[in-house]
Amino acid sequence: MYSDKKNVLELVALLKAHCITNIVLSPGSRNSPLIQSFATDKDFTCYSVVDERSAGFFTLGIIQATGKPAAVCCTSGTATLNLAPAVAEAYYQELPLLIISADRPLEWIGQMEGQTIHQTDVFGKMALCTVQLPIVNNDKELWYCNRLINEAIISLNNGAKGPTHINIPLDEPLFKFTSEELPKTRAIKQSTLNYNISEKDRYAERFQKHSKKMIVVGQLPPENNISELLKSISREHNVVVLSDHLSNIIVDDNLHYDTIIISSSETELKKLAPDLLITIGGHTVSKKIKYFLRTFGVSEHWHISNSGDVVDTYQQLTDIIKSDNETFLSYINELSPSQDEAQNEAESYKELWNKKRALLTAPKTQYSDLYAVGMLLSSLSENVSLHFANSHSVYLSQLYNIPKSVRCFSNRGTNGIEGSVSTAVGYAAAGEELTILLIGDLSFFYDMNGIWNRHISPKLRIMINNNGGGGIFDTLAGLKNSTALTDFITTEHSTSAKSWTEQQGFIYFSVNNEDDLKKHLPTFLSNKITAPVVLEVFTSIDKNSKEIKAFYQKQKLNNYDSKELDNDKRV
Repeated sequence: MYSDKKNVLELVALLKAHCITNIVLSPGSRNSPLIQSFATDKDFTCYSVVDERSAGFFTLGIIQATGKPAAVCCTSGTATLNLAPAVAEAYYQELPLLIISADRPLEWIGQMEGQTIHQTDVFGKMALCTVQLPIVNNDKELWYCNRLINEAIISLNNGAKGPTHINIPLDEPLFKFTSEELPKTRAIKQSTLNYNISEKDRYAERFQKHSKKMIVVGQLPPENNISELLKSISREHNVVVLSDHLSNIIVDDNLHYDTIIISSSETELKKLAPDLLITIGGHTVSKKIKYFLRTFGVSEHWHISNSGDVVDTYQQLTDIIKSDNETFLSYINELSPSQDEAQNEAESYKELWNKKRALLTAPKTQYSDLYAVGMLLSSLSENVSLHFANSHSVYLSQLYNIPKSVRCFSNRGTNGIEGSVSTAVGYAAAGEELTILLIGDLSFFYDMNGIWNRHISPKLRIMINNNGGGGIFDTLAGLKNSTALTDFITTEHSTSAKSWTEQQGFIYFSVNNEDDLKKHLPTFLSNKITAPVVLEVFTSIDKNSKEIKAFYQKQKLNNYDSKELDNDKRV
């Protein structure tokens, strides 16, 4: 049986009509008409997550796993505010997250009524669309309610994807569940034609005149259909393509450009800088690439964007090209190669990057976070999903290659530490493949409620690098001079995840040295285990910092030795 609330019935019917059937429900009384109506309809797959902050990120994991919009539903008051971190992440990562918040009737807002706050527009610019549904008493209000819901659903993917907020006031009595069926309703559908780039000749001439061309690819979802296009453009037009694991593409086995930039002299960096920079996708993991391109500059910077928003990350922006990535790259791929002289210069430019890449070596370290990350990534099988928590985990992973079929995810829209566990848990619950989360101790403990729900998949694996604090802060230049480093920045601790994870039904392994890691890693990665697994790797902040610095120093020495060798050849 459904609720008798007409705005609830209209919302449930339209979600079904638009095929949004994955719903994450957080408990409450004000949203109980919604909970009852979703949970008793067999066409919806409902998940129960008590903590709203965790519920929001859990829903993002479902969206990543299915590639489809999903909804999170909460009660009134501060429950809605707890969804804000996930909404921000969905906005910047362009994930179609539908927020459904129950509310008091409008006349009670600001009247000291319990659990009542200003919920409309609470997410500001981070919601692509916000609608306040009416309490439906007549046909005109029903038409208005229908129109608003359709508008909000369409806004989930209206050129650019992102979060949409439906705030639904519900008056008492709340608990009348007397409707036997949903109403027949009007679902407004939107179709999008492929975008055709205007002024093609102008872009062709400008593209071809530059000999030093670079494409930087930011975060993209897996199966993004552009890997082969980028390989062809790189090969035919001698374009340097830079990507990281979160781009979910591999061109030239990834260039590990962070390390190239760190190990190059200022003179080399000037030669490595492009004339034409093209950027696609979302955030990049590297801070070094931003410094490099901002410092040494480019003649032109084209940013490809479905939304057409002005995003000037590198402070060199000249063109916003409103297009989907595949259409624009197909256009570039079909252009004729540059003239001979320009082509020769382009070959030299690309070869310079390839020579720098050839000097790089994989980290060979002693037992540390860097060692453990390398062991994990080198042991991955094909077709697994790999989630990175922010900070140390995602940065260290960029130093290693991974199998091409591995799907990579991270909450890099906002780079926050909250929600990494919840997102991976939601992904594993909705997905079918082995799902691995690589996470640090502070990020894990911050979101430990993420494993406090009944939807933990036996295919979930969590590797925790527990170095007793925020290890990345110890590697930042100058921060070691802070007298507040230990107590308030790295926040050193001696906490273990053992008791909490075992209580939630995880198999737990503790790792304290190389032998432990080699012993437990095969079991951790096994598909035959019928329970979720946690691998907690204990290291020290000081050792981690020394190993990372030693690795980068080795890359600089490799670069120096190569230049000495070249000098000998010239003599």
